[in-house]
Amino acid sequence: MGVENELQQNATWGGEWRRHLRSGPELQLVRSWYRRIECPMCKAAAGRACRTGNGHPTDHHRARRDAAGMPPYEEWKQQGLWQQTRTSTMPAILKEAEKARTDYTVDVALGDAVAVIRLFLAEQLGLALGDNATFDRVDDAIRRLLQVRGPERSADLITVLGGLITGLLATAAGPDGNKEALFDSLIRTHVNEVRNAIHRQR
Repeated sequence: MGVENELQQNATWGGEWRRHLRSGPELQLVRSWYRRIECPMCKAAAGRACRTGNGHPTDHHRARRDAAGMPPYEEWKQQGLWQQTRTSTMPAILKEAEKARTDYTVDVALGDAVAVIRLFLAEQLGLALGDNATFDRVDDAIRRLLQVRGPERSADLITVLGGLITGLLATAAGPDGNKEALFDSLIRTHVNEVRNAIHRQR
């Protein structure tokens, strides 16, 4: 993998490098890059931090990041401005998310959704058997994903997952089926299975 691709991957799973750059000059470079334009979402002026609906400072909105484009890490490195050399091991679920983005040419949220669903598919036997170690692995992987993405992109992930589930329900119910009734049945079946499993363990 080339330096540019490695930097772009690190930028995408940003939670790790953001922790190490929280107060350094590299972080200021990234902030200045995104803040050089007005935020299309909250209308924060160039040079100012994005704001929540309540007026509190927040991380750069996705629309602002998209409008600004990827920071020129390679250019900064050549200019001696980017001194960050520390490398971190990317968690497996983040690697799966990056692979999904490449395979399907999609954004971060949909790539994350694909990674989460594939995680459940890979662990479906252990989940079906109620294996605690499997649940712990799934919980840990998703927790790491959400910690890396932060609140805003975690919300994007939930939105995409909701859309995918709704689409699957529509397909399963068929053109004349009742999606709400099917969803209600699935939830009740799942709840009953969990309760029965708990009862068997007592």
